[in-house]
This record gives sequence, structure tokens and C-alpha cells, in this order.
Amino acid sequence: MTRPRRRLLLHPHNEHGATVVIVALVLVAMFGMVVLVVDVGGLLWKRRELVNASDAAALSAAHTCALKSSIDPKNAQQAADALALQNVSGSGLTGVVQDSGTCHTGSVGWVKVQYSQQQHLFFAPVLGFSNQNGVTTKATAIWGPAGAANPVPIVVYANSFNNCKLDTDPTPGPTCFIWEDNNNTSGSQSAFGLLDLRTDDPSRYGWDSVAGAQCPNPGSDVKTWIDTYPNPNVGDLASNYPAATYVCRVNGMLQTGWDSLANLKGNVLYFPINRCDLVLPGNPYGQIDSSANEVACGNTPNQYDIIGFVALRLIEVYRPNDPAVQGSSGTCSKPLSIPQIPPGTAPSVNLSTFGSANGCFAGAPDTFSAITLTKVKKQDPGPDPTLNQDYTIDSSDPKNPIVTWLTGGPANENQTYTLSFDWNKGGACGVAPGNNSGHCLVVEVVDVQIGGTHPGGGDPNSNLRAVKLCDQAVTGSCDPVNVPNP
Repeated sequence: MTRPRRRLLLHPHNEHGATVVIVALVLVAMFGMVVLVVDVGGLLWKRRELVNASDAAALSAAHTCALKSSIDPKNAQQAADALALQNVSGSGLTGVVQDSGTCHTGSVGWVKVQYSQQQHLFFAPVLGFSNQNGVTTKATAIWGPAGAANPVPIVVYANSFNNCKLDTDPTPGPTCFIWEDNNNTSGSQSAFGLLDLRTDDPSRYGWDSVAGAQCPNPGSDVKTWIDTYPNPNVGDLASNYPAATYVCRVNGMLQTGWDSLANLKGNVLYFPINRCDLVLPGNPYGQIDSSANEVACGNTPNQYDIIGFVALRLIEVYRPNDPAVQGSSGTCSKPLSIPQIPPGTAPSVNLSTFGSANGCFAGAPDTFSAITLTKVKKQDPGPDPTLNQDYTIDSSDPKNPIVTWLTGGPANENQTYTLSFDWNKGGACGVAPGNNSGHCLVVEVVDVQIGGTHPGGGDPNSNLRAVKLCDQAVTGSCDPVNVPNP
């Protein structure tokens, strides 16, 4: 007997096969999470790599462009690529670098970089996406004169830098000297170049103090700032250039501070630069007196006007009575024959050549003074020659003054006269000042020393350059350097 076949009836609550659907959905979700973790995570990691690469590349290119090509011959692209490659893994990195056109030549400029690289995707193709995706990042960096630095409390004058002029392009490498002395400018004053770096009460004293501040003496702080240079409590001090940055002068010489400075020999130091000459309309002098009146370079200021910074390697510190700076001096008095001169001609005598030929000195002196022409004997015919009637003195080059005879004056030609002058040949620091209180700093100009902050905000005469990253989309981020956007 055959049993009847049972028919399977579908019931609305029958769950046969539902597990397969749930498992499939879970697998899709899990696979999506794997894609998110592995592929998207890989993209985020690659982007972080490229952000680091672009930032490093932009800063590297700006550092290079701030230097002269004789020091760093790389162009912006080469400098950027070298750092970018060190910050990414894998191959296929491509980059585009633009600069302001002032690389190696301008005191201010900008660099823009853009780097791209393909990131391999492992699971995205299963979902119908490509097996790779490109990642691109950008960065901008600027360079310019540093508007801030952690300086030593010793000022240098922009227009009075002895044989290393700050108002021209200083030559890096060879040593030069600065006299920090109350006669270190064109005039007698009582300042010795020390300044107050305090910032806690600008209404009374210190850095960026109000015009006419009282400026009480900081005392032993000066020695502390030098002993602990660069002092972390001082930090980077900003300059408001081209607006004024008034900094109080320190009264007195404070010999202990100068003794401490000698311990910094061999180090690169950042010196603030004082402005005291005619620069801005309505503000003829940078430095001011205690009544906030502008005073000329030769006058004693109450407050300096700091316009920037210069990087110098300290070689030696001398006092005026040190043998190395003594030099030599003397008087040269020798006969000079004036021939019968045709009208309209003007024979000239170079005093450096004249003194050397007559055995007065070996090597050109640094200064000449008391230059006169007189008759050899009282009974010689005619009067003594008169300055600006019978002869002129051109001292535009103090090491090579020139005496020129003038025809038509009362003194006779075709006669021998006595040419006399005093000469002074300096030592390691030129001619020492007329006191024993100052100090000579023998320094080496460090060409475009990278350091400080606030690029582009300092004095272009300073050779201190700073670099930083900026973003044109953020207002003021790239100021004061003009960076085109985009």
C-alpha cells in the first residue's frame, strides 16, 4: 500500500532560508568595514604622509631660496623634491613647485608646492571601484628678513658698523669689527650699546616700550641674559619695522656683562639693529631721548629704535688697551717740490703713497690729520700755501687723502715746500677710541643665517632670514609677503 505524498505548505511564519540572507548582509557589512579600515585608512595614511612631505618640501625650498646660489646652488624644485621624497613611502611621487621669481636673489619671497601619489586599493575593486586612487596635497612657505629673534642685549647701528657696513651688502666670511663705545657714532655720546630686554612692563622700561618711558636700569639682568644666551625667558622679541620699536638703553658700561660676552666666542649671535638716520617722513630719526624727541645718531638716546636683526659669529672681544688693538701712529714731514705748472693743470699727491715712499710708514694708515703745506725756510720767497687757495685736500677716502695744488694762488710754484701730516694705523679693530671704557667685537658676518620668526617683518639690511609655512586662505597668515592666491 502506497502512503500518500505529504505536501509542504508555505506558512507565513516559516523562517527556512532567512539565515542565509542575514549572513550575506553581515558579510557585506563586514566587507564594507574592511574596505573602510584598509582602503580608506590607507588613503588617510597616504594623505598624512603627503601633508608632511609637502610641508617639509615647502620649508626646504624657502630655506634654499633665502640663501645665495653660491652657498646653496639648488633651485626651489630640487630643494623641495629632496625633502618630499624623504617623507613618503612607495614610488610614483610627482610634484609641482612654483616660486616668486626671487629665489636666491630677493630678501623676500614665497614657494608653493603640490605633491601627488597613487594609493593602491585592495578591496574597493570588489565593490566596483578602481584599484587605486590619487592623493594630492599642497603647501606654501615664505621667507624674509626676520622680524623677531632671541637677541643678545647689545645693539649695533645700521649706519655705523665700522668696516662691516649694515647699510650696504655686507660681505660674508671675512672678519670685521664693531666698537661698542660712547664714541661709536659720528658724535660724542654716553651710550655703550647695552639695551634692556625686559617685556613685563613696557609702560616703564624694556623691549617695545612706550615712547618716553622712564627706563630704569635692569642691573644684573644684562649679565644674566648674556650668561644664559639664548635665554629662554627672553624668547623671540619682535620688531615693528617699518614702525618704531623703542627699546630702553642701559645706563653704564656693566663690565661684568662684557666679561661674560667673551664666553660666547665662536657662537652665532643675533644682534638688534638700531635706526638713527633720516628714514621716514615725520620721523627723521629712529632713536629718541627721554622726552620722546627724535635725536640724531651722535646724540645719546634714551630708547633705541630696533628695525631688525643681524647674525654675527663672535670671534673676539677686546678692550682699547689690549695690545692687539693698539696700532701705531706718527708724524710725516717731508719736502714736496712744486714745479712750474702750466695754467689749468692740477698736480696731485696721494698721502699714503707719499708717506710710504718717504719711509714714514709701511702700509697705508687708517687715518690722516693735521695736513699742512709750509715753506721750507722763512726766507724762501712768497707766502706759505693757503688751504683752498693754493691747495685742496680730498679726504673722501680717509685711508687715501689727496692733496691737489691749485695754480693761480698767492704761493709760488717752482719751489719746494714741506708737506706734513699726522697718521694713525689701527690694530685689530682699526683706530681705537680716545678712552679705555669701550669694547671691540671682532665678528664674522654669517650670510643669510636662517633663524628668528615673522618672515618679511624685519629690516632688509639685516642678513637674518626667517621662513615659515602659511595659508593664503587664512587672513594675515602670509603677511607681509605678497603671495598670490590661488
